Amino acid sequence: MASSRVILALLLAAAAVMASSAQLDEKFYSNSCPSVEAVVRKEMVRALGAAPSLAGPLLRMHFHDCFVRGCDGSVLLDSAGNSTAEKDATPNQTLRGFGFVERVKAAVEKACPGTVSCADVLALMARDAVWLSKGPFWAVPLGRRDGRVSIANETDQLPPPTANFTELTQMFAAKNLDLKDLVVLSAGHTIGTSHCFSFTDRLYNFTGLDNAHDIDPTLELQYMARLRSKCTSLQDNTTLVEMDPGSFKTFDLGYFKNVAKRRGLFHSDGELLTNGFTRAYVQRHAGGGYKDEFFADFAASMVKMGGVEVLTGSQGEIRKKCNVRAMHLLPQYSLIVARNLPWLRSRLRRGARLGVETVCRLMSRELELLLFLLALRASGEVVAGSAEAAAAAAAWPGLQVGFYHAKCPVAEDVVLGEMRMILEEDPTLAPSLLRMHYHDCFVQGCDGSIMLRSRSGKGERDATPNRSMRGYDAINRIKARLETVCPLTVSCADIIAMAARDAVYLSKGPWYDVETGRRDGDVSVAEYAENDLAPPDSNIVDVKTFFSVKSLNAKDIAVLFGCHSIGTSHCGAFQKRLYNFTGRMDQDPSLDAGYAAKLKKLCPPGHGHDHDHDGHGGAGGAAKVPMDPGSGFTFDLSYYRHVLATGGLFQSDGSLRDDPVTRGYVEKLANASSSEEYFADFAAAMVKMGRTDVLTGDLGAVRPTCDSLVD
Repeated sequence: MASSRVILALLLAAAAVMASSAQLDEKFYSNSCPSVEAVVRKEMVRALGAAPSLAGPLLRMHFHDCFVRGCDGSVLLDSAGNSTAEKDATPNQTLRGFGFVERVKAAVEKACPGTVSCADVLALMARDAVWLSKGPFWAVPLGRRDGRVSIANETDQLPPPTANFTELTQMFAAKNLDLKDLVVLSAGHTIGTSHCFSFTDRLYNFTGLDNAHDIDPTLELQYMARLRSKCTSLQDNTTLVEMDPGSFKTFDLGYFKNVAKRRGLFHSDGELLTNGFTRAYVQRHAGGGYKDEFFADFAASMVKMGGVEVLTGSQGEIRKKCNVRAMHLLPQYSLIVARNLPWLRSRLRRGARLGVETVCRLMSRELELLLFLLALRASGEVVAGSAEAAAAAAAWPGLQVGFYHAKCPVAEDVVLGEMRMILEEDPTLAPSLLRMHYHDCFVQGCDGSIMLRSRSGKGERDATPNRSMRGYDAINRIKARLETVCPLTVSCADIIAMAARDAVYLSKGPWYDVETGRRDGDVSVAEYAENDLAPPDSNIVDVKTFFSVKSLNAKDIAVLFGCHSIGTSHCGAFQKRLYNFTGRMDQDPSLDAGYAAKLKKLCPPGHGHDHDHDGHGGAGGAAKVPMDPGSGFTFDLSYYRHVLATGGLFQSDGSLRDDPVTRGYVEKLANASSSEEYFADFAAAMVKMGRTDVLTGDLGAVRPTCDSLVD
């Protein structure tokens, strides 16, 4: 009986697809890009293997895309100029995974340039997110085109977590989704987490009285008490709570069991019990005996939702990058762009006006191009059509060398002067300050959020990878000095970036120009750090996944790992390699035997403490081992010789030998007679990493103190 119901449900799903999106086809790319699903799935397997908590956000992103202007990828577009896009609207500000969507799209572009839409990529990623979380697999009808419009105000079409049943049914009906779709798709809450502010009104202010007794009476009391212990006030905007406690990374029937017991996290979850049809569906699946039936229903509703208001045929466009609209420059302008690009960029950066001499100097076609570029500059668009133009656009995300020349010309001198004194007092801080910049950029972008303090112990500082982090006082010291010279001018994010450069330089490494202009973020969540930072026991597949999400490639990995030329680590970060590599009390066979013996003397069994590096002064006096033996605190090439000869200190170091690109780079530098090429590569990679998800312009703020409290 169960199998027949599955078949019936899938047949109904197929009928729904034919009715709602006749131009979509499961085999749409069978000729133009037959490998698209394999490419997407390969990237998804890598990413979710390293960060399984991304599954819920990616599923939610597809839902949010389809409910606003249809499934057209508009949720992925960046705001431009004075136009605020969907992704920056309140309901979408907690969405995660945009960088990873870009990574998957880039892989698809490499396989099939200009062929597969971002809307289709997102639909496939949502399906694979469910499947890789042990949920159902279904065939995704394809052929969507990407929309060109993204308006923040239109996100009012998204059902809020506070919605009552009438509001839910109306919002779903507007998308041709019925009561069954409502209850089935709500079960997407079986994976993922939510911030407290999405439901704390149920705990403290349900009817607007704003007191401890004003609770949602439909919420089970023990569950309410548990939520209150996690979310202590209406003002908590950082704590994350599992939507399906105990199985939030597994797609299963746990959601229905919780809702049936009045333990649904959101008010909208509890509202499913107020209608006879949806209540009966919840209760039927709360028993756990109809998983196949629910999986078939969920697949059918996802196919149905995936056909909402789609653009097909010649409508819309195919974006090369999902966050910017496709703009095409006429071919005859390409050489003009290349010839005039340095001048154009300098004029645009300085905000210069076009004078008579300038107009006379330009040919008419060049003037037309300049006006076109100025218009794009004002709207924040990216110019395509010239490789150099595209590279320049990518190299200027609101940052520039010398950003503070007018407002605080002594900024970099102040930072360098303070860094000289700081490292004279304690040279072991150099690797920690370099590491701080890396950890800041990899978690929500280079926004200084790693400096924020949390009373509740749930900020980035409190995450396991950051517990041995040092240098917070140094950044605060530099900030205090700058505030006396240029109040409220230089961001903490820029101070961290400049301090990292100076730490390298003062350790006999390269000097490079730091692009500045970053603004500071105000959100700091421990879980993000737990999920977004590659642990030291990562293999090369995991490392490449973590870095690719930040648009960093294999060469960047090999280059940036050279940071391990300076600093030390606690035993706990690598002890597994020595004593229990595969869970059988064994040693990592890739580790040089002689080096392993030395490490075992320094780190006897059970001597590990923190699971991180650069942990000087760690609790309990845990042993500290040099990451690059013999090099001390000198930034040089010996790290690469060490990795090639011994396998390096961390498993992630040794993994560089397991990829042809990273291994080739390690071998080249291990045998290099000069560090000149490496220093240039390192400078370029640091600048590239420093652009990760930055806040610029009107986004973020400049904090008066770097270690402000977030809760």
